Amino acid sequence: MPFASDSLAALVGRVAATAARDLARLVVPVECPGCGLVDVRWCEDCAALWWEEPMRCESGAPRLQRAGATLPVWSVTPLVSSAHGMVAAWKDGGRRDLDAFFAQAIAREAQAVADALPERLTVVAAPARRSSTRARGADLPLLLAEAVAARLRALGHDARAASALRIGAGQSRGASARGRWSQAASVERVGEVLRASAVLLVDDVLTTGATLAACRTALQTPLHPVVGAMVLAHASTPARTLTQEVAVPGGRG
Repeated sequence: MPFASDSLAALVGRVAATAARDLARLVVPVECPGCGLVDVRWCEDCAALWWEEPMRCESGAPRLQRAGATLPVWSVTPLVSSAHGMVAAWKDGGRRDLDAFFAQAIAREAQAVADALPERLTVVAAPARRSSTRARGADLPLLLAEAVAARLRALGHDARAASALRIGAGQSRGASARGRWSQAASVERVGEVLRASAVLLVDDVLTTGATLAACRTALQTPLHPVVGAMVLAHASTPARTLTQEVAVPGGRG
């Protein structure tokens, strides 16, 4: 009775697979980090936020505004509601399955603004503290920078990612705005960028702008102008726009 045997084997297989899934959910519950919907890594509604066209968001970063000439900063979405939950789970909730999700999100952002950028670029990750990288198991800003550089290269840019910065002692998380500014001011250059290339900064989120301002100060030279920055999300909610003029040396369009 091969048919009966095959049917029994299939039934046993389905029961075993269901039992394995149920056991996995007991050990590591699966839910959308944005809204808490169970049995999905992320739901369609929460994921859809990260497919939006990027917006300019530097106007909501007071420390960046005080630091000198305006630096164009692009973001996918405001850091509120489910977007905040997803970023928090990624950064501090151990959701390493979101690495690829956010790498793809910022790669789409890079593709959307590629025509506003110079053809030769060093994509520099904002510095992550060693303790944070060890705890998370990944250098998240560098992961994003590598995704941006890879997408720009696919579009014909001469783009390379670099971990060229280091931040001083102290913890930004939980610090006051004044404290974050003081700590970010200790950012220093420790690596090289492509010769005669513009610099594009990449970080996970934009809040006061202190970190990006310090990164620009550490990297900016006549041969290596810092022409912009990309983040996944921002703390403010400016009007959405992608087509604002961006004055960047060697930019396309």
